[in-house]
Amino acid sequence: MQLKDIAEEMQQRSMAARDWVFQVLRTAIIRGVLPGGMPLRQDEISAQLSVSHIPVREAFRQLDAQGLVRIYPNRGAVVTKLTREELANAMDTRIILELGAMRAAIPLMNEESLDKAAEILAQCEVETDANKLEDLNLQFHFALYSVTGNTFLLQLIEQLHANVDRYIRPYYSASEVSSKSRGEHYKLLEACRNGDVEFATAILRTHLEQTKVLSLNSPILQA
Repeated sequence: MQLKDIAEEMQQRSMAARDWVFQVLRTAIIRGVLPGGMPLRQDEISAQLSVSHIPVREAFRQLDAQGLVRIYPNRGAVVTKLTREELANAMDTRIILELGAMRAAIPLMNEESLDKAAEILAQCEVETDANKLEDLNLQFHFALYSVTGNTFLLQLIEQLHANVDRYIRPYYSASEVSSKSRGEHYKLLEACRNGDVEFATAILRTHLEQTKVLSLNSPILQA
């Protein structure tokens, strides 16, 4: 288990130790560095991240709350592994929530929120790292949804995204990520600028249905 590269990428800065450890471990799970079924050892993680056991234990609890880890008495924390049915249910729920978020967001969008989404798409044009492209993909969607001000909804979407994304992200190259989403994202942004709720939600539904198919065909799930 190698977390040092991710830890260096996600510099702690002013973040609390537990939140930084949580973000590093969460990213490692999503990227497949920590696969489903893997036990998480406090001693090993503490040593690799140069922190005490306390923020590691607290990070485990946060990951457990998101469904990425399960904590078992006398056994410790283990990365979860979803069944095919659980993954399908997660995607179906995500589709419902994201379509609802889009419908709620479009009437509230302004030039600032739309320009922010456009800036993220511009970053995607020059990014060559597949993991960073996927991170930008999520940022793009949240730039559109965030105008709702519904933090509870956004947290649920983010949680579902993390649980699904880990099944497909390890098998994407940067070119695949870019070609898959670039055209759809520009069409979605244009529909939002035009205030076209029905067209925007139709684009988003197609985008998410394709993600569901990819996740259910994941080599991880088939293993």
